Amino acid sequence: MKTSRKIVVSVLLGILLVGIVSASLLTYFGQITGSVEVKAPVFYLDGNLGGSYYSLLINEKPESEEEIYWTDGETIKFKTDALGVDYFYETTFNLIFYAKANPSGNLVQMRVTKLNEDGSQGEEICISGTQNITAITNYRDYSLSCSSSDEIDLDEEQGFVLEIFGLSENETDQYWLSTGDDSREHGASRIEVIAI
Repeated sequence: MKTSRKIVVSVLLGILLVGIVSASLLTYFGQITGSVEVKAPVFYLDGNLGGSYYSLLINEKPESEEEIYWTDGETIKFKTDALGVDYFYETTFNLIFYAKANPSGNLVQMRVTKLNEDGSQGEEICISGTQNITAITNYRDYSLSCSSSDEIDLDEEQGFVLEIFGLSENETDQYWLSTGDDSREHGASRIEVIAI
């Protein structure tokens, strides 16, 4: 009888001890707090040409400032690498860039499309309004923006293409874009992504 009482007492003490240890662990782990900040990517315009596209670097500033020249009727295109995601949230693409034009007053516009797996351009995501380029001799900072109408469906091998083109309707009109660097007041030319 005494042995069975010892066993019952031992079992009860064991259960009580496990309960105390579990409660202290729960209290310990229950006090762990934290937050996660998810930052949208920044796409930097890189002036190194590969084929018919310049590069859009993801969260990586270009190594040097480059000047890109084009005339009206031409389009300069920048592309990302494959993004490795199957969708992208509803987004506003804010383009901050440095430009000049000849003559002053030439208009530019931007368009964002999908980049297909084979390197061709896919469907349009958004197109901006126009920006009047007034600078002739020295670069000035300008901005354009456009927004997707919904979440953007992608395959993991797809990316984005940024197109910038002139709207002056005169083939002799000239445009220059500088990829910029941190020495400029507003940093390097880039697309800042904002979730809607």
